[in-house]
Amino acid sequence: MVVIMQEGAKEEQIQHVIDRLVSMGFDIHRSTARHRRFLAPWACLQTSIRGHEVIDGVREVVRITQPYKLASRAFRPQGTVVELPHGVRIGGAEVVVVAGPCSVETPEQIGLIADRVAKAGAKILRGGAFKPRSSPTASKDTAKKRSK
Repeated sequence: MVVIMQEGAKEEQIQHVIDRLVSMGFDIHRSTARHRRFLAPWACLQTSIRGHEVIDGVREVVRITQPYKLASRAFRPQGTVVELPHGVRIGGAEVVVVAGPCSVETPEQIGLIADRVAKAGAKILRGGAFKPRSSPTASKDTAKKRSK
């Protein structure tokens, strides 16, 4: 559920709602979008927070019926743009491609892949950490020892 505070709700009113929800066992995610304040109670409980609509400063309590409510267009219609160095903007009009190897094994390898990724048009290079235990070149003896 999401608690939507009234526009112009006082900080004391917001804190009162937060304190009440915390006392019920919720962790609170507080967010502001366009002059509106939202409180998103998170808990492993199936606790209802009905009745909170009548607390001073609360506009409404909305039941979340879809996953990722706080990231949805209904919650944040203007979208989010993350600005990275070198003028790269994720979330804007341009599609940004991120590419790279599953695991980086050598500086030479990542340098070669970086050149190829850039030539192919990707804007961001990614790479996972090399994990010797999962290397395809690990000896079969090591795998046998682990299975014993």
